[in-house]
Formats: sequence, C-alpha cells, structure tokens
Amino acid sequence: MPAFFLLLRSLLIRLLSSKLAGSAAQFLRRSLSTAGSHLGSLLRRIWDRIRSQESREAILSCVLCLLNMNKKVDV
Repeated sequence: MPAFFLLLRSLLIRLLSSKLAGSAAQFLRRSLSTAGSHLGSLLRRIWDRIRSQESREAILSCVLCLLNMNKKVDV
C-alpha cells in the first residue's frame, strides 16, 4: 500500500512541476515580448530624433555589437 502512495506522490509532483514549468515559460515569453516591443519603440523614437548620418551609423553599430555579444565566435 505505501508503494502506491509513493507512486501517486511522484506522479503528482511531476504533473505539478510540468504545469509550473509551462506557466513559468509562458510568463517569461510574455515578459520578453513586452520588453522587446518597448525597446523597439524606444529605439524608433531615438532614431527619429537623430539627424546626423554619422551618429545614426555609430548607434547602429553599437546595437549590432550588443546583439552579437551572445553569439559564439568560431576559432
């Protein structure tokens, strides 16, 4: 009889952890999507205010550098 309860408990733990992991992933996906849209609109507003082509190119190169920081470099 105790083996049955242990099996039931382990199944319940797996079910709850998978539901929690799914909820956490969904929350993270929504948060990143919201943050990305805010960042995109902020960058668009900044871009519209910059008049100089040299300044635009400098900012664009900085943004590209930041985006490429997580990529692995082939040696």
